Amino acid sequence: MSLLVLLCCILPVSPGDVRLSLVDGSQRTGELKSFDGKQLELQSEGQLRSVEAVELLQLEFPAAVSESAAAAGAEQSVQRLYLRDGSELSAAGVQRAVTEVMLQSDVWGAVRVPVESVSAVRLQPEGPGFAEQWGAFRKRDSEKDLLIVVKRDGSGLDFLSGIVSSIGAEAVEFLLDGEKVPVPSARVFGVVFGQPAGARAKFSAGSRLVLQNGDSLRVSDLRVQGGELQCGSSWGQPLRCSVERLRLADLSGERLSWLSELPVLREVLLSADPEGSLLQGLVDTETQQRLFSPRRDRVLQGSSRLRLRGREYQRGLCVHSHSVLSWALDRRYETFELTAGIDDEVAFNAAAGHAVRLVIRADDAVLFDELISAQDPPRALRLSVSDKSTLEVEVDFGDGSSVCDWLDLADAKLWLTQRK
Repeated sequence: MSLLVLLCCILPVSPGDVRLSLVDGSQRTGELKSFDGKQLELQSEGQLRSVEAVELLQLEFPAAVSESAAAAGAEQSVQRLYLRDGSELSAAGVQRAVTEVMLQSDVWGAVRVPVESVSAVRLQPEGPGFAEQWGAFRKRDSEKDLLIVVKRDGSGLDFLSGIVSSIGAEAVEFLLDGEKVPVPSARVFGVVFGQPAGARAKFSAGSRLVLQNGDSLRVSDLRVQGGELQCGSSWGQPLRCSVERLRLADLSGERLSWLSELPVLREVLLSADPEGSLLQGLVDTETQQRLFSPRRDRVLQGSSRLRLRGREYQRGLCVHSHSVLSWALDRRYETFELTAGIDDEVAFNAAAGHAVRLVIRADDAVLFDELISAQDPPRALRLSVSDKSTLEVEVDFGDGSSVCDWLDLADAKLWLTQRK
C-alpha cells in the first residue's frame, strides 16, 4: 500500500466529501460539485479541480444519512428485490402483475421492473435463522418458480415448485399441478423465479451503485448536479436520488473485472482442518462446505464486509484454508491486483502468529507463493497475467492449524488488456 493511499484511509473525511480512486492508484478527497458523465468537478483545498471520467475508478461517500433515518428506512423496507444482473433493492409493498414487478423504495420511490429482469423477491425479514437457506434457494437452477414458505413450526424454510402468477398484499397466486392455489402472503417468505435452461444473466459494463441502505444497482448515464444523482437503470427506468444516499459509485466500466463477480471454473473446499489435527473429522463435509466455502464481498459466517486493519472493502473474497479456486482469463487481462491479509474478524489471534499459505498461479507459472500471518500488515500485490488463460488461487494451511484462516483477497481485480 502506498503512503498516499494509507493517508487517505486514515485522514478524516467530512460528511459532504467524496473520496476518488483513480486509475493510476492515487486517491483524492473533496466536495463533489458536479459530474456530467465526462468530467467531475471537485472542490478540494480551496480550489475547484477537474477530473476526467476516464481517470476514475470509483467514488466513496461517507455515511451521510443519520442513523435514525437509516433505521426508519430499514424498518419500512423489510422486503427485497433481486435482479438477474446482480442488482438488489430494499422495498415495501412488492406486487407482481403479468409483465412487471412493482415496489415502493424509500430511495427511488415507485419502481416498476419487467418480470424477466427479476430473479427473486423476499417478502419477509431475512433474519439470521433463514439467511443461509434463502441464499441456497436463490442459487438453485430451476425452470419453474419456487414458492418459499416458513415451516409451520418455524424451524426453517420449505418450498413448492410451480408457477407464481401474481403477488399481492393479501395473497400470492400459485399454480400447482394445473390448479391455482391462493397462498396467504403472510406465509410466503419469498419467491425465486424460474429461468429457462442455459439462460444466463448479462452484466452490463456500466456503473454500479452501492447505497447506504445496502441496495446495489447497475446503472448507466450517471450524473450529479446540485446534490442530486440521476441515472438510468438496467431495466430502462430513469432514477434519481440524493447523493447523501450513496456509499459507493463504481465507474470502472470496461477497464477491469472484479474477481468476486467473475464466474469460477473451479471452486472447492478440500478440508477446513489440516490432516492429523485435533479438529479433523469433527465436522461433517456438508457442514464444512456450508460454513467455510469462499464468500464474495462478505466474511465467512456473517454479513460483515471484508476488513483489514480497520479499513473496510466493498469487493473481494474471504477464503478459508484449504481451498482452491480458478477463473478463465482467456488472454483478456494484463494485471491481477489485490490486497491480501487475515480478516480483522479473526486477526485478534495475531499474537499467536498464525498464518496461511497463499499460492497464485497463472497457467503453469507460480506468480506468488508465501505465508501470510495474522501479524503481517495487508499485502498489496500486483501480478502480471498478460497472455494467460487461467488464474488459480490456493489458500492452504500455513502453520498446520486452521486458526485465523480467513484470508481476504480484498479489492481483487483483473485489469483488461487495452487494445490499440
